[in-house]
Amino acid sequence: MSGEEKRGFVFSTPDGDEELSAEEVKELAAGGDPDAMYALGMAYLFGWDTEEDAEKGYMYLEKASASGQTEASVLLIRLFMQGEYDGIDSPKAAEMAIEAAKTGNPEAQMYAGLAYMDGISVGQDYSEAARYFRLSSNRGNSDAKTNLAYLYQEGLGVPKDEKKAFTLYRTAARGGNVNAMFHLGVCYEFGVGTGIDTGSAAEWYRKGSDEGDIFAMERLGYLYLEGPGGFARDEEAAFEWFLKSALGGSVSSMKMTGMMYLRGTGTPRDPAEAEKWLKMAADNGDSGAAEMLASLLEK
Repeated sequence: MSGEEKRGFVFSTPDGDEELSAEEVKELAAGGDPDAMYALGMAYLFGWDTEEDAEKGYMYLEKASASGQTEASVLLIRLFMQGEYDGIDSPKAAEMAIEAAKTGNPEAQMYAGLAYMDGISVGQDYSEAARYFRLSSNRGNSDAKTNLAYLYQEGLGVPKDEKKAFTLYRTAARGGNVNAMFHLGVCYEFGVGTGIDTGSAAEWYRKGSDEGDIFAMERLGYLYLEGPGGFARDEEAAFEWFLKSALGGSVSSMKMTGMMYLRGTGTPRDPAEAEKWLKMAADNGDSGAAEMLASLLEK
């Protein structure tokens, strides 16, 4: 992909903010200025004021990161986590995050928390993970707030406190965090830190579904299929949500879609479609789907 987006380059100087041209930024980068290398890396990576060139973009970001430019390190970690950058591995990303977190960058603190929570490049330490998540959360990072909520929910590194977990999930969800929306829906559905409220659970699952969360779609499918707590059962709606989730890649929803086609639940019975979806789930490791598929093929 090529093309240019005019963004401009603004640098802070002793005389105030100054806008530089792309050529001036290139000159600074050539002289080893970390901020200029970071700006130039983003320019090449995203096609800002210059022709897009991912190879050059990553090269300058790597140089900036090696020179201690925190934002460059954080951007590389983020792109790695998103599967868009393969210049580092998980241990290296964790090391970079922990080093960058020392500068107080909230996103780096969040990634450092993940490193300690999962024991990547460092010993697993939930208390240290909670410390980093709290620091990041206090700076407004909603992913860190959601992760901290999970630690309180499970009692990992902090005293188990489901009410506090619920409050943190709710704050992050209201701020637009999709993962928190799902967890908040779970809290309402199963009464984690709050009373059971299937209507509120469905509301937050729908909000997550609107953002493309396939797991929220699946939970909506179960709510409509089972009708817990007075929730109105609707098998056709259940089938639609399981199908949407399956199309998004949820293996367990592939199995549910196949089963509903097999039984004619919420949709006309269709053994051929049932076989297709059950095979997809089985091929992705779902043993229950494999058993249903074997039984279907025997018949």
